[in-house]
Amino acid sequence: MDPNRAIADEVESNALALAQRTAPSDSIPITAPQGVELLRLNKPPIDKICKHGAEEFRANVDDDPERIEFWLENMIRVFDELSCTPAECLKCAISLLRDTSYQWWNTLVSVVPKERVTWEFFQTEF
Repeated sequence: MDPNRAIADEVESNALALAQRTAPSDSIPITAPQGVELLRLNKPPIDKICKHGAEEFRANVDDDPERIEFWLENMIRVFDELSCTPAECLKCAISLLRDTSYQWWNTLVSVVPKERVTWEFFQTEF
């Protein structure tokens, strides 16, 4: 048998089998909203939270505990408005920490088991 003919026959056979195969009736095609949701899971909505009033936090030597509490309450309000997941809340809050406050966070999480580092943990420690 001619080797080229054998290859052609195999290609035709595979193409025919593929064309005859039907998708199971219970399969669900991926739609645009599902794709968007996948992107949402991988990227925190930093741009959105900033448009809703989230601000960076820079610690000062003479920080007033009330200022710290106000910042955290504002973050919680923004996250609630945008229906952020706890994981998104944590990522976004950390991304808004600057200077010594960010260094404080890095020091803290370096000695805490990773599974304990949650949004609730952040709120308690902050």
